[in-house]
Amino acid sequence: MNIAIIGGSKEETSTLQTLAEAPSVKMLCLAEGIGDKEFIELAKSLDIPVARDLKSLLKRTDIDIIIDLSGLEDIAHEIIENKPPRAEVIDRSTAHLICRLLDSESRATYDLIDKLTREHWSLYEIGISLSSAKDLSEVSKTIVQHAIRLTNTPAGSLAVYDEKSGEMYFAATLGFSPEMAAQHGWKLRPGGLTDYILNQNGPVVISNIEKHPKFNNPQLLKEGIRSLIACPLFLDSKVVGIIYIDDFKVREFNSRDISILCLFSAYAAIAIEKAKLLEDTKMLAITDDLTKLYNHRYFNQQLEAEVSRAERYKEPLSLIMLDIDHFKQYNDINGHVKGNEVLRQLANILRHECRASDAIARYGGEEFTVICPKAGKLKAYQLADRLREKIEAHDFPDAHTQPLGRITISAGVATYPEDTDDSLDLIEKADTGLYIAKRRGRNRVCAYPGLKSNVG
Repeated sequence: MNIAIIGGSKEETSTLQTLAEAPSVKMLCLAEGIGDKEFIELAKSLDIPVARDLKSLLKRTDIDIIIDLSGLEDIAHEIIENKPPRAEVIDRSTAHLICRLLDSESRATYDLIDKLTREHWSLYEIGISLSSAKDLSEVSKTIVQHAIRLTNTPAGSLAVYDEKSGEMYFAATLGFSPEMAAQHGWKLRPGGLTDYILNQNGPVVISNIEKHPKFNNPQLLKEGIRSLIACPLFLDSKVVGIIYIDDFKVREFNSRDISILCLFSAYAAIAIEKAKLLEDTKMLAITDDLTKLYNHRYFNQQLEAEVSRAERYKEPLSLIMLDIDHFKQYNDINGHVKGNEVLRQLANILRHECRASDAIARYGGEEFTVICPKAGKLKAYQLADRLREKIEAHDFPDAHTQPLGRITISAGVATYPEDTDDSLDLIEKADTGLYIAKRRGRNRVCAYPGLKSNVG
């Protein structure tokens, strides 16, 4: 086994000595200028060749394993990009583990060491792929794919914990039916299986779920799952989620399956938290702080994108613009604190009543917009009127101070391509419908000329 080392410090001289003395290991060379001088001098005293730089070392074609002791991200990427095709790359912790095996009187055979090296290389690859994933959805899918591959199982899933709702939900599933994948979130129930898993010191291994005293999940039984490993994910004692790997037959999972999944879970927990943090940061940039709806800037970007999409697929697209009637008067009488509460409650109604595919935004002040993909004028008009009815019926604070005795809205509707093929013009035409609704007495919906039966 031909080994090359990159980097190294005086604290790792024992690693270098162990590898140099191992009969199954041939030390090829070190890279000059990356490790400590003391480490390089020890290599020379042990008759280990020293390459003049990293580039020349990586040109060698006879390297089986490269041990990266540099701890530097740019060096790690350069190694991955330029290493010889046959070479495996391992990090400091894996090198230490191999050295302990070599030192042990009952050390494993070369085949076992080679297998261990390749598994840790897989974990290294996983770390790289997780760090390059763009969002939580992609990270979750990557985690499940690798967990299944590492344990050679036919199915798996990742449940992520949502701190705000106090629920677990499936962020990714593989090998299950669409019904299982679409399962809604669930609360942590004291004494339940999820609660049991999260309160264990390590993974829960169930060889036969039908005989496990804590197992009560009709959905999994319906899927045909008979055995599983559930590995809880924590980061600084904080619950992140659970990785499940599943088999459709009764199976005795071996210590290697359990060990590799435990190692992998550390990568997964960090990747999930990083993805959630990035998503939260992105959301702050595109949402209104008060209502948590999309902001004006994002609305403009999304409308332009949706118009382009509608044009590409030859589909309709409608825009609803709505405004709270007499809102300035409400604020003058009741104050802006209560006015803000009205805005928050109204935003919740919009979220609840609109489709998941609709993009809801606070356009500015007391004005809101709803982008309705694949919706013609009638469908958007009906949605706008339902919103009007729900808002009129809602018990807002001090609504009796309003001229109509309730908090009400007026709305305008315009549709692509029926009314216009331009995104800016679509806004103007929806705004025209809103203006007509205001002029006709408020608390009504008016579509841009094209739908006669406007609500009164």
